[in-house]
Amino acid sequence: MVLGSRWVVPAETEPVQRVWMSFPRAGAANFRAAWQLSSARRAWVRLAEDIHNHVPVTLLVDPDDQRTVASYVSKPLDVVVIPFNNASLRRTAATMVVSRQAQANSGRRPRRVLGMVDFTFNGFGQLPGVAYGLDDKLPGTLSELLPGDRGWGQRNLSMMVGEGGSWVTDGAGTAIASEAILTDQRRNPGWNTRSVEREMRRNLGLEHIIWIPTGLTRGSAPEGWGGYVDQVVAFHSPGRVLVHNQPDPTHPDHEVTQQVREILSTAHDANGQGFDIVDMPAPQTHSDLNGPVNWSYLDYVILNDVIILPRFIDPFDDHAFELMQKLYPEHRLIQFTAQALFDHGASIRAITLPQPRVSRRR
Repeated sequence: MVLGSRWVVPAETEPVQRVWMSFPRAGAANFRAAWQLSSARRAWVRLAEDIHNHVPVTLLVDPDDQRTVASYVSKPLDVVVIPFNNASLRRTAATMVVSRQAQANSGRRPRRVLGMVDFTFNGFGQLPGVAYGLDDKLPGTLSELLPGDRGWGQRNLSMMVGEGGSWVTDGAGTAIASEAILTDQRRNPGWNTRSVEREMRRNLGLEHIIWIPTGLTRGSAPEGWGGYVDQVVAFHSPGRVLVHNQPDPTHPDHEVTQQVREILSTAHDANGQGFDIVDMPAPQTHSDLNGPVNWSYLDYVILNDVIILPRFIDPFDDHAFELMQKLYPEHRLIQFTAQALFDHGASIRAITLPQPRVSRRR
């Protein structure tokens, strides 16, 4: 047990208050051409409006786009005007945490409160052409700008680059993390797995870290942004993990996913228990004009009683939907066509940042 950590990262099945997203801005990485920017904006807003049907969405909009955004948005989204660089908010912004114990609340009953860990962000390891100065300051700016009922709670600073999606957790002290990102010497020079583990225990209440080498091949390539684990593995619940299964030995992700499965088959969680591993089929589509695809049905988000699940107009879409229905029988599945996000180097998870709900007594 990590006695020194006041904060924990809740499981993704825990209640969500709202979802934060960003409206893609001109000049950002992956949107150099006007048609790319317009396509990305349509895809981002389509997802935001689908989510807004179930959970409130706050959309960050660059000052230069205050008028432009109205031509894309048709629903009354909550808008915050603030400068930023990149539109993959889960990757670039803070990590949401909740207090481990109930805390005093201005004379009311003590309750758990919201906090954030403001990790350093350095443009995905200072990739050429990726601006990041505004993104690195964004969590602090928002914490000062927004009122308490819409803010991100107490701010805890970390010198470590800890991009969202470089690790996933079961909400009970166990995490699966990417060596390719968290020990990347462009991101965290001088850090190794031991020093990263100390920082994650101190800030996030994680007691046991399982390391996998990298994520899916396309995202890990030199032109990609890293090796995010949230596209290759997901926690269903403590003791049960979903693993992206690429059975085709000619696809480079076959070796990646086999290695992840082997690591998890001999691993244990923070309580010393082994894992029940569930294979999530990879889409049948093998490649596009840019090479092997990194489409993944693990790119879903749980929003209270609803799950936003990707579809790829692929023969395996129905298979993935049926498997998720069995795994989450109490949730309603909403399919979202996600190719456009992946074409822009993003994903459902990459561009959405759920805010935990802490107002309920636990």
